[in-house]
Amino acid sequence: MNLFSIGDTVEIIAAGPENAGTVGRTGTVVDDGSLSGGEIAVKGIDRFEKVRGYRAYTADQLRKV
Repeated sequence: MNLFSIGDTVEIIAAGPENAGTVGRTGTVVDDGSLSGGEIAVKGIDRFEKVRGYRAYTADQLRKV
């Protein structure tokens, strides 16, 4: 069972060095982990995310809003 579904709005509550500076921001789930082997893809981090289009997180780094 996935904790997050595509389209869910989530807040980043923890991040590794590759996602530094995103803690506390919000975005939309575009991959619930079923396609990427567990990594949850989030786009639109506070609508400022233009560099990569999305970022990948683990379930324990996210919280539904």
